[in-house]
Amino acid sequence: MAYSNEVYNQAKERLSERRQQALRMADRSREQIFQQIPRLREINGELLSIGAAVAKCIVSDNGGSVKELSERSLALQQEQEAIFSQKGIDASVFEPHFSCSKCEDTGYIELDNRTVVCDCLKKLMADIAAEELNAALPLDRCTFDSFSLSCYSDKPDENGRIPLNRMSNIYNYCVDYADNFTLRSKSVLMRGATGLGKTHLSLSIANEVIRKGWSVLYVSAPEILSKLEREHFAYRYDRQEETFNSLLKCDLLILDDLGTEFVTPFSISCVYNLFNSRILEGKPMIISTNLTMTELLTTYSQRFASRLIGSCDTLEFIGEDVRTSRRE
Repeated sequence: MAYSNEVYNQAKERLSERRQQALRMADRSREQIFQQIPRLREINGELLSIGAAVAKCIVSDNGGSVKELSERSLALQQEQEAIFSQKGIDASVFEPHFSCSKCEDTGYIELDNRTVVCDCLKKLMADIAAEELNAALPLDRCTFDSFSLSCYSDKPDENGRIPLNRMSNIYNYCVDYADNFTLRSKSVLMRGATGLGKTHLSLSIANEVIRKGWSVLYVSAPEILSKLEREHFAYRYDRQEETFNSLLKCDLLILDDLGTEFVTPFSISCVYNLFNSRILEGKPMIISTNLTMTELLTTYSQRFASRLIGSCDTLEFIGEDVRTSRRE
């Protein structure tokens, strides 16, 4: 997975801060215990001195001294364990509690005699790349509390559907989706005319899911597909891979306004590959579009439309443009 040096450095810095925080917390806990039980401080100091002495003996090939020091070390450890047991102290309080137990917040692990990037560092880089793309979003203005159902009519439309009832059900679905979001959540297709609240509700979901600690990437289809196309045809394949991986690796991807982009064979391929890759990885998407089902079929492909409809819960937004209603 390719990320820019800036993203990599930011991720490493955050991971380093986590590691230092864990070490500081362990030092603080240890010092509190030492103040309460001075003998534990003495034992700890002796064990450190023995460790240094053993190293010197090994270098000088003094086997006899190593044996004596090891016996003394074992006796001290047994005394320490006895004190822990007597005082009801969990021995792990002396150890730092890293956010990633695999790499201890270093970002790297040993695998098959190779040093490889830990999953936690990969996740951090994906999150940081997503943060950059999300930076300009009006998340503070789009919440479930600020979504008003009063703009929807309680009278049947020409098809006998009551917009207020339909939108109340959609609103409740979105609240429940956000409250219970996991990586096993279904993907969602929000379909309907412009101005019916698709963007507001998808951003409201983003707000709640981010608050629960999941990584969310919200992108406009025209903007992100244009960005991928520029990077591709400018031969910026490293940047293109970074962008695509950000879209692929976040916990929840929200793709807004699908169908309003300039449709090209490249954009169609990108959309299909992105959706298919996330589905294969078991990661949900929320896609909003103004296109009808027929238009989705003709704009993209039978393969994509079938996969989209078969893999998503479809929410059909109805009513009149709520932005017009608010101005009246």
